Amino acid sequence: MDSETEGRFRLAGRRRALRRLLGNAAWILSATSSLLHPILSLAAGRNVPAFDAKAIDEAVAAAGVADAIESDAIVLRAPDIAENSALVHVEIESRLPETSSIMLFAEKNPQPLVAQFDVLPGMDPFVAIRIKMAESAHLRVVVTAGGKHYFTRRETKVTLGGCAG
Repeated sequence: MDSETEGRFRLAGRRRALRRLLGNAAWILSATSSLLHPILSLAAGRNVPAFDAKAIDEAVAAAGVADAIESDAIVLRAPDIAENSALVHVEIESRLPETSSIMLFAEKNPQPLVAQFDVLPGMDPFVAIRIKMAESAHLRVVVTAGGKHYFTRRETKVTLGGCAG
């Protein structure tokens, strides 16, 4: 076999390898995007009026949880004094059966609704999050369980920084 023929075989082999590589890449891309679709469809829509509210009463009303009753079955763990208001560690646990939603409000933040979590059947109703607080304030957690709304709250004092600073 002469060098010209050998070169053609190498070129043909490279073309086949490149076609296979591109074909496999296209297949992998389509497979992963179809796997992501069900996961993304589980993401709930954002409650824009509640998240954009500027006052706690307005945010609670826009979230549709103004009728919440106080409950000891919600555990809210947060520091009594947070040294850095940009990183306040908060843990929330609901001991209410059929918990379907957990909302966290920081009452004096410029936008009080900090986070909302949907709890699907079979999931533990537990959330750990770091939030930013504008100033010392009550943290309020509202849990939806069995179609009813429940809340608990506690005060956290902050010493540095904040949403406004």
